[in-house]
Amino acid sequence: MRVVFNSSPVIALAKLGYLKHAVRLFGEVFVPEAVVEDINAKEDEVSSVLSKLLKSGEVKMASPSREALPGYSGLHHGELEAIALAKELGAFVILDDLKARKAARLEGLSVIGTVAVLRLLKDAGLLKETDDELFNALRSVGFRIRPELFYKIMGGEL
Repeated sequence: MRVVFNSSPVIALAKLGYLKHAVRLFGEVFVPEAVVEDINAKEDEVSSVLSKLLKSGEVKMASPSREALPGYSGLHHGELEAIALAKELGAFVILDDLKARKAARLEGLSVIGTVAVLRLLKDAGLLKETDDELFNALRSVGFRIRPELFYKIMGGEL
């Protein structure tokens, strides 16, 4: 499956230790240049994991031919590039921000978020935590989601 990641899912999955698993699960993974720049602005474990995946070729950095989508104010540059790149590549886009998800859907894209990626990893038998442990781990890395939404997604209800 061909996917384009935005910053938030890369950061959350890397901090949880599941970015490599997600990349291998999807197969063809792209990250816009603006997202790479955003993540590399802070030298930490996330930038280190992403750099290794880029160097190995498991993740490809790309830029869309058009820098921004018209009419979508209030979105970050990385979100705009992720949407534009996914549209050009005919890929799924992995976004968490609600405004960005809405814009992507208006562009006709299939959208999933970090928790849906975790659900796919769970279905593939690649998660070691229980749902409760994973929810607490997400919260501890600064990821915000309503508990009822998290458990619905992880339970396959959404």
